[in-house]
Amino acid sequence: MKKSLYILFIFAFVGLLSSCQQKLQDLIDENPYKTGSRKLNINLIYPEGFEDEVKAGAEVTVLNPSNGASYNLVTDNQGKVSIELQYGFYRVSVTDKGTPVSGAIPIFNRSVDQIRLIDTLKGDLTLNIELILSYAGQLIIKEIYYRGCTGPDQKTFQYDKYLAIYNNSDDVAYLDSVCFGTVEPYNAPTSPTAWSYIKDGQRVIRDTIPIIEAVWQFPGTGKSYPLQPGEQAVVAISAAVNHTILRPQSVNLDVPGYWVCYNQRYTNANYHPSPGPNLVGRWLDLLWKGGTANAYPFSVSSPATVIFRIPEIGAQAYVNDPANRSRKPGTTSATEYIMIPSAWVLDGVESFDVTTKNKRLPASIDASYALMESADGYQGKTIHRKIDPIATAIAGGRIVYMDTNNSLNDFYVRESQSIKE
Repeated sequence: MKKSLYILFIFAFVGLLSSCQQKLQDLIDENPYKTGSRKLNINLIYPEGFEDEVKAGAEVTVLNPSNGASYNLVTDNQGKVSIELQYGFYRVSVTDKGTPVSGAIPIFNRSVDQIRLIDTLKGDLTLNIELILSYAGQLIIKEIYYRGCTGPDQKTFQYDKYLAIYNNSDDVAYLDSVCFGTVEPYNAPTSPTAWSYIKDGQRVIRDTIPIIEAVWQFPGTGKSYPLQPGEQAVVAISAAVNHTILRPQSVNLDVPGYWVCYNQRYTNANYHPSPGPNLVGRWLDLLWKGGTANAYPFSVSSPATVIFRIPEIGAQAYVNDPANRSRKPGTTSATEYIMIPSAWVLDGVESFDVTTKNKRLPASIDASYALMESADGYQGKTIHRKIDPIATAIAGGRIVYMDTNNSLNDFYVRESQSIKE
């Protein structure tokens, strides 16, 4: 009897081992990095009401994050384009501008991650991409300085961050009630954001944006703080003082007309010393603080930044309502985030430090990301919008910046802070 049981055990073990070997072989067979190629067929699907848009010329970028290989394509008259690609994982981002509607320019964007081209596929892979509608904004984020600089003592310095908001239109804009915040998580994540889900085989980021730690707001009664066409508002995210006295590579943030994120609930004097004398009465209101940090955290590597307005009910009432907060999906953390519908977002910029990171903003806000790599850190560099030469000429020379809601198209790495000029 014992001998029979022993033999049965041996057969069972061999069967289990064979099964494991088969599963391992299956994984090997699906290795996307085996030598070979597959054709990727991309088909753009425009939103309802825009089916008759001219589909030729839409810009399609195909990126392999693992090796940095990038391919810039344009669609044909049917909104289609194809490319032969080596096995691997790919990211596809799309940007197209439509015909103006009542003066507003529709923008169609979408980004799709983790597209697998593997040798077990039968024939070509066809990817149907449903584009998301948004519109070019009046107020845009022109520049973000977050990477810091280096002092004469060769020590790195990061207490001088700022944001520049620009009126990109030909009408007067008003800063009153405009809010500012950063999106969870602070740094671009290495895995898909928890605020996303899979739909029809594609990862989709939720349409409400989780604001982390704080919501800041410009004061005013509606028309207290006008911003003329071509003017900008600089917001000191960190210490609003003249940093250039000790660190020439840094910036002076104590300039008349600038604004500052300052509130006495943030007690860390490195990040939040008393603002300089030129900024009296130029403090943003701290509407909500959700954590215990003694300094406002703003990523030094890869922030996702948004400006937005909370309509009707008013910003303070909105953030005070617990129904407008949420905890992070899939965790037991008690940390809450203010949830902002993407339709309220005036502009947003996703930034990466490496191409293999994952997005936090949906394509309606930013279809891709601005890339500033680690090697660019602590050199006084910023991410800055590109000038749109055609729109600038039409505007009679007033600078108009690129605004396609696709930061790969719209931004570049600037060698030094623009406010020093």
